[in-house]
Amino acid sequence: MGSWRLNHRGDCGSKSKPVPEWKQELFYRAARPVRAWNSRCIKKRPDRRQPFGDFTHLPHPASTTNPESLPSHAMGGEARPVVRDPIALTPVMIEVIYRAHAFAPAATPIILHGESGTGKTFFAEYIHEVSQRVDGFHAFSVGIVAPQLALDELFGHVQGAYTDARKVRAGRIATAGRGTLLLDDVQNLDLGVQKQLLQVLDRGTYSPVGSDRLLTVACRMILAMTEDPDRLMREGQLLKDLRYRLGTCTIRIPSLSERREEIPLLAQRALERCPETTRVSGPARLSEAALAALKEAEFPGNVRQLTTAIEYAYLMARAANVTEIREAHLPDSLCPPLHYHRWGDREANRIAVYRALKRTGGNVKQAARILGISRNAVHAIMDRDRLTSSRS
Repeated sequence: MGSWRLNHRGDCGSKSKPVPEWKQELFYRAARPVRAWNSRCIKKRPDRRQPFGDFTHLPHPASTTNPESLPSHAMGGEARPVVRDPIALTPVMIEVIYRAHAFAPAATPIILHGESGTGKTFFAEYIHEVSQRVDGFHAFSVGIVAPQLALDELFGHVQGAYTDARKVRAGRIATAGRGTLLLDDVQNLDLGVQKQLLQVLDRGTYSPVGSDRLLTVACRMILAMTEDPDRLMREGQLLKDLRYRLGTCTIRIPSLSERREEIPLLAQRALERCPETTRVSGPARLSEAALAALKEAEFPGNVRQLTTAIEYAYLMARAANVTEIREAHLPDSLCPPLHYHRWGDREANRIAVYRALKRTGGNVKQAARILGISRNAVHAIMDRDRLTSSRS
């Protein structure tokens, strides 16, 4: 019995015209980091550069493959992990990278907004790396702090500022020095604290709690939120004056559903990190069927959910003692069961057959087993849609 295979575009190959091995290998060699300024979207389509633009004139980030190649001032005096280049194949992601490079050299505050799990912290750190600021990167979630403690966390306090203030404490702004400070979940920040933050951005100075002494803000601030800042302003969660002060230096991080073409590369990158995060060795690649299932799956948790799904599949494949992650190793929530009803809706059955074929990499026998039908039933639908395959 021959098998019906999918090529890299999702079309079918046949026995008379099989898919070349180099195309099949593309599924397994997705680990190579993709730099936006070298991506095919820019390099091979010069007529489509607008509105995304060419990145060649923008400052190039330090090498992410060799930490020793980083300048000493970019390391903040301490060895810390280096951010890998973002994967950018879709127009929305190319726009993200373009804006990141455009805003990075300046001290202007930046707004990052996007759904939970899209990677706002990752991109904030990436902007910091591109900017090559003197000190390090610091992240702080202001949304988890009570309003009465938020000012103390941001500005610090002097001795005797209140009952338990027995010694001087530096705030987050002072700790960030001349680096980058990410303030996450700003939409949950009390409006009174937002007003204080507005004054800091306006004047460039602040006073620790319990002191009249003005200190200069040396760090660059990035504010992250889960929704569009204009919508938050209309709903009263974001102070109007603060929104206007932050201006238009905003970057929207797209959800994973908007960048499905990048899922194979993101999945392979997550797989590369599994030996480090799990502290055990395991498979180093994903099967074609697993990649197809990931591209079809829904990820409400975005990149964070994809990463944890790959880690789960990595451990399951390791337990099965196989060299690649297969579709059966993925979490059940990503691959819901397929149903074929003999007397059911014809279109629904056709979709079920197509999904089964895609999950199995075009193997008719396995697809029929998943659906609980005969191979002839699968071939009947394929023939009806003029899809050819070899039969035993």
